[in-house]
Amino acid sequence: MYTLLKRIGAPMVLAGATLALPGMQAAAAETYPNRPVTLVSPYLAGGAADTIVRSIASAAARQLGQPVVVESKPGAEGLIGSTDVMRAQPDGYRLLWGGAGSMMIVPALRNNPPFDPVKAFTPVAGSVDFSFFLYTPADFPANNMAEFMQEVKKNPNKYNYGTGNNQGRLTFAYMNKEYGLEMQHVAYRGETAVINDLLPGRVQAFFGTTAALPYVKEGKIKALVTTLPERTPLMPDVPTMKESGLSEVPFSPGGGWLGIFGPAGMDASIVAPLHKAFSAAFEDEDVKQKMYQAGLSYTPMTVPELTEFVRTQRDQYIHAVKDLGIPKTD
Repeated sequence: MYTLLKRIGAPMVLAGATLALPGMQAAAAETYPNRPVTLVSPYLAGGAADTIVRSIASAAARQLGQPVVVESKPGAEGLIGSTDVMRAQPDGYRLLWGGAGSMMIVPALRNNPPFDPVKAFTPVAGSVDFSFFLYTPADFPANNMAEFMQEVKKNPNKYNYGTGNNQGRLTFAYMNKEYGLEMQHVAYRGETAVINDLLPGRVQAFFGTTAALPYVKEGKIKALVTTLPERTPLMPDVPTMKESGLSEVPFSPGGGWLGIFGPAGMDASIVAPLHKAFSAAFEDEDVKQKMYQAGLSYTPMTVPELTEFVRTQRDQYIHAVKDLGIPKTD
């Protein structure tokens, strides 16, 4: 379904778009942008998501002819930055580097969702997909997923798993339910904190991005499996879930995704130049190289395709939280 949505875009109305008077539309098209654009990053500094967005912003600025300033607003699993942009004026000057974690999982995990991602935001450009891996300390008594499953099942509640984001939390919840694993959950504020405890073995497992890749290359951490549908050139020896005899994670893509969004109600005359600029930025050679090094991949989408993708992802994560029996918060 995920691949199909990326390749087939049915005509549809842009989610959240509103009609404006002809004179207002013309004025917006003629003058936008005439000052710097702010791109809010709701992720912790130092992580792959926050680091790569600065290169994307620089490349987009060259296309727009105006600076694109990245403003970090981490906290509450991306909710702080997301709601900041949601409440902004829909004039194209305040955008969100948002995705599965900050826009889909956060509301899916709450009894009273802070927003509906389909109604609260205007899709602009995307998507950028994460590579996701299961990491263990170097001395963990397993070198593949069959051995990992055997070891964990043999020792119920002996081992801890850490999560640095909601994507990791959902992935482990799926693994625990699907395969009957009994492990203790330890939540952290970001992947860097998880890795710091994974290295000495204070936690024994971690589903995360390529943030731990340098330690894998040094032999301090092991990577047992990737949730990607195919092996990545970054770690060609790490097998996929299917190759490891497991079913693929039912929310796709397994490691999450990112894109550019604005508040609801942005006029099409503003969305069009933004879509063109950020789509070109994703294809910029420097950005592509940095995304590759971070284990990210870009698949172009039209605005209608991204709009439909967001709707499908929202529904998918709502069902995943319910099916996995993950308790919601107020």
